[in-house]
Amino acid sequence: MHQPRPKVYTVSEFASLFATSSRVIRELIRKGDIPALKIGRSYRIPRKVASEYLARAVPPTPRAAPKSRGREIDTLTGFLFPVDTLH
Repeated sequence: MHQPRPKVYTVSEFASLFATSSRVIRELIRKGDIPALKIGRSYRIPRKVASEYLARAVPPTPRAAPKSRGREIDTLTGFLFPVDTLH
């Protein structure tokens, strides 16, 4: 049976999502980089925060323009040949 994702994460659950330590996550919470709810002495981090933090941490990379293959068409045969092979 598939277990539903929690609506909030503990610090250790959030840390395991990002493959880091709980100490690092607590420091990010203290600095205000990760919004969290403080309940007693522990924190809870909403699931939406995890998605938003991941989006900020790993921005989409723009695709590079395709490289020119450096090929020329042989006018006699119509075949493609790499540049500098036709002499």
